[in-house]
Amino acid sequence: MRPVTMQSAPSIPTLQHVLERIEALEPGTQKRDLKSAVKTFCRAVGKHPAAVSVVPSEIRALRESVSPLAAGLSARRWANVCSGLTKAIELVRELVPSRNTTPLLPEWKALLDMLPSKYARKVSAGLRYLSGKGVIPTAVTVADLEEYCDAIVSNRMRRNAEKGADAFLWAWNRTAKTCPDWPQVTVPRQDKRDSYSYPLEYFPASFAADLEAYIGRLTKGIMFDDDDEDIDLGPLRPVRPATAQTRSRQLRAAASCLVHSGVPATDITSIAALVEVRNVKLILNFLMQRSGGMTSGGVAQMASLLAKIALHWVKVDAQHHAKLQRLAGRVAVQHSGMTAKNRERLRPFDDDSTVVEFVCLPDTIRKKVEQDKRPARLKARQAQMAAAIAILLVIPLRRNNLAAIDIHRHLVSNRNGVYLVIPEHETKNREPINFQIPAFALEIVKWYIVGYRPYLLDGESSSLFPGRGGQPKSPHTLAQQIKQTVWEFLGLEFNIHLFRHAAGKIFLDINPGNYEVVRQLLRHKSVNTTTSAYSGAETRKAGLLYAELLEGLRALHAPEASDRRKRA
Repeated sequence: MRPVTMQSAPSIPTLQHVLERIEALEPGTQKRDLKSAVKTFCRAVGKHPAAVSVVPSEIRALRESVSPLAAGLSARRWANVCSGLTKAIELVRELVPSRNTTPLLPEWKALLDMLPSKYARKVSAGLRYLSGKGVIPTAVTVADLEEYCDAIVSNRMRRNAEKGADAFLWAWNRTAKTCPDWPQVTVPRQDKRDSYSYPLEYFPASFAADLEAYIGRLTKGIMFDDDDEDIDLGPLRPVRPATAQTRSRQLRAAASCLVHSGVPATDITSIAALVEVRNVKLILNFLMQRSGGMTSGGVAQMASLLAKIALHWVKVDAQHHAKLQRLAGRVAVQHSGMTAKNRERLRPFDDDSTVVEFVCLPDTIRKKVEQDKRPARLKARQAQMAAAIAILLVIPLRRNNLAAIDIHRHLVSNRNGVYLVIPEHETKNREPINFQIPAFALEIVKWYIVGYRPYLLDGESSSLFPGRGGQPKSPHTLAQQIKQTVWEFLGLEFNIHLFRHAAGKIFLDINPGNYEVVRQLLRHKSVNTTTSAYSGAETRKAGLLYAELLEGLRALHAPEASDRRKRA
């Protein structure tokens, strides 16, 4: 009997195989350019060609991990490298073209012409794919749509392939609902939000009314009740709108936790139901299960909030409140300094050359903008980033305060210079900000205001960073643009809040232990806040200073010590 032989799965080619196929081409410009593209890509991602599998999703991830400017490549050069890499990969495997030019079948074209442009743009490539397969609208199936999405994710080199597939499904499903002539076939989309909260309408009206009354009480600040026996002082100050929204969301989430834990929604008639000891345990257990069976910052915040509400709003007795406090103590999270994630992101700042590039970033951006030959309106956004980063370097603001800077209200001039002045009621911790803007940063800001800010105006506005309709730019949008700019120029994963941490680290590396200056710079209320966040941030520098001290002592006194030992 002939032995059965197992066939091994076909091996996945690598970029080394691609280079070998390129070598087989006829000598010429194409061969040279394709080989250069593959080798340049491998150098940029720091991998040997044999270590890079020709799997589009993996190569897309590697490509997105590269900051061309930080790698010493211009944007145009990097685009040419990526284009050449795609052509080289097509020598060893078939790819879905980034721009599908297959003619539409007449049936699909008639339907596409009926759609608004925002939907048509998202589905047109998919319709061309279906046309190429000969699939007409009356015969399309869920399998056809899933095949298209899988094809562009698995076999297309264009960036954001996963987002493109999701956008196609969203537009397709939306069109199927709103357009009767469209094929009535829908594909379930993956919900990216792991949300467990039910809308407020899911609960009894009495719960919504109690929640509204509680939020209204928070926004009124300190008040005295007519009944001297039960004085309700309330919060010392009215809470901010953002805090009120957070409290409303947290209590709705707590009620939803109970429903997921088996408590009927009809039983949750008021906030009092949330603070029953048994229910608080159910809420905390549900949240901890979502955190892998352990407590977390969110769990600790929920426990603390429910204990406070039980005392001040529901007005439970002392014994009941003590039980809730013990529960809060069991899930409390001990904060000791900066998070591990932020420490890791600041590790590149141990290199002095990175620090120099970071503090000179506004000037680097300005130089690039001035060398750019495009019209000023096309360069205005980048000039705006230079100004925003210049301010963050010298005055590490929180993103809400940065986005809200008003040229007339917050930039105050006198004979000594220009000051950034933000009153306490506009800051998160109600600590006023009053800093003189250094000359080098002020020059960048003036350059942006005079030469480029007018191109970003959409109506009259005195905002330093204007958005739509003359309003200040959204803090989230501004923060994302700054994050992208730092990545583009320096290749650092760096969110806007890390400017505050970087300021503390850079100063403490040069002046270990000088926390008071950092406290003043970051406008912390207490130096304990500063020391808890930055204690240890300067450990490496302190160790180096001590090592230098030891080396100096050894150089001065080692010969004497040796002579004393010999005499002894």
